[in-house]
Formats: sequence, structure tokens, C-alpha cells
Amino acid sequence: MKVIAQGSDRGSPQNEDMIGHSADAVWLLDGATSLGPSRFDVSEARWLVEKVSAALETASGTIEDRLRSVIAAVRAEYETFGPVAAEAYAMPSAGLCWVRQDGDRLEIATLGDVKAWLIAPDGVRRVLGGGVLEALDAQSLEVLQHVQAERGPMDLKTARVWLDPVLRDKRALMNTEAGYWVLSLDPACLKGLEITRISVAEVTHILMATDGFYDLWKTYGVPFDEVFSDLLVGEGAVLTERLRAIERADPDGVTYPRFKTHDDASFVLIDLDSGANP
Repeated sequence: MKVIAQGSDRGSPQNEDMIGHSADAVWLLDGATSLGPSRFDVSEARWLVEKVSAALETASGTIEDRLRSVIAAVRAEYETFGPVAAEAYAMPSAGLCWVRQDGDRLEIATLGDVKAWLIAPDGVRRVLGGGVLEALDAQSLEVLQHVQAERGPMDLKTARVWLDPVLRDKRALMNTEAGYWVLSLDPACLKGLEITRISVAEVTHILMATDGFYDLWKTYGVPFDEVFSDLLVGEGAVLTERLRAIERADPDGVTYPRFKTHDDASFVLIDLDSGANP
């Protein structure tokens, strides 16, 4: 297993995505933009992904064991700055995609809307991750479009004044059976951890991506096969600039409705044919 391409481009002053590696695993984190004040010099989402990624570098055991110990350690450090907020929208959280190779077996785990595209030897694709959180985001975007249609043209920053209460209501569903699952300081989040275990022989490549990057093909219409081919030949930076150009041409989300003009955009492409460690 070898990482052959990776990139992370911030969409705002603080990049709340994080790529991490250990001796046997690679992961990608996407911090959820905070809806409340931060107790740190950086956003709480940035703080969370930094701490979780650093702790995963030395964790051991199954993915469940590693995340349980990491959550406990990071929460303990967080609480030295004050108690965890009672309101779910104020608790830091992050999406997660994880790939680990153990001999001839692969372990892929997802929480939230960071996704993995598994490419089989015959070119067939399988997608892991997303699910409920994507559906809830789509509902929130419908509210945003309604506000823009009812109140006339407005930039996305102004629109967020009307949208934030909706996002807080959605965030209140975090890590509940009625809502969605995402990595947080509450170990209950592990109930929603989706784990897929397959033979290494079943895939040639795995692409992990945050929604800010996979919008390139999911929302903006660039064919996935074209993106994948470009990544294989080292054109990740070119693809990221292509994505940013599309967004700059539509700063208020009129053509492509979204919550912000630019989101953090990150990807990791793994080659399973090489046999090398991350």
C-alpha cells in the first residue's frame, strides 16, 4: 500500500482537513466548521483534527480500539480548557476515512461524509461513506436556495445569517439514531463507524476525498474517470485549481448551491499494487 498522490487546499483562513499516516494506515479527516466560539487560538474543528491525527499516529489495535483511546485522550485534553458544551452544535466534530492494510486484507472505515472510492482491477468503482449526512446537507441547501429566492440575490456570508439556525438544528442530530454519525468527543459516535474488510486483490487503488474536493465530480460535473486519470499522473494541483476556478466564477452559489464559496479540498490516492507501506 503506497500513497501516490495527496493534496489539501484550504478554502478559508484555516484548513480544517487533515491527512495522516502511521506505519500501517492512512486517514483523512474533515473538521466540521464550528457554529460557536472557539476556546483555542485556532478553530475547534482545526484543533480537533490536529489532535486526533497526532494521536492516531501512535495508536494500536483495531480501528475501534484506536479511535476509542484517541477520543478519550483528546477529550481529556479538551476538558482542561473547560467542560464540553451541552449543545451538540458547539461540540467539535469531523468526518473520517481510514485505510489500513494487514497482510493481504484491507480495512476501510468511514464516519461522516469523507468518502472512499475503491477501484477494482476491471475498473469497477465502489463508493464508501456519505449517506445520511449528505442527505441532511441537501435538505439544508434547499433551505438556502429558498432564502436566496425569497429575499433576492445575496452573498453566501449574508445567507448564512438565515441558514445557521437550520445548521444548528441539524448539528443537534449528531451521533443520534435519528440523525447522523460523525467523529466527535463522544465515544457514542463509534456506533456509526462503518467498516469494510476486503482482500487487497479486490482493488488496485483507493481514493479518499473530502466533500470540498469530490464536489469536482459530484457537483461541478467533471467526469470521475478524468479526475482519476489526472491524479494518476500527478495533476492533483491542476485539478484543485480547476475546482477553485469553477467556484470563483460562481461566488454566491447561484449555479452550484453550497454553504460557502470555497471549502477545504483534500484527497489521498493509494496504490495497492505496489506492496509498499504508507
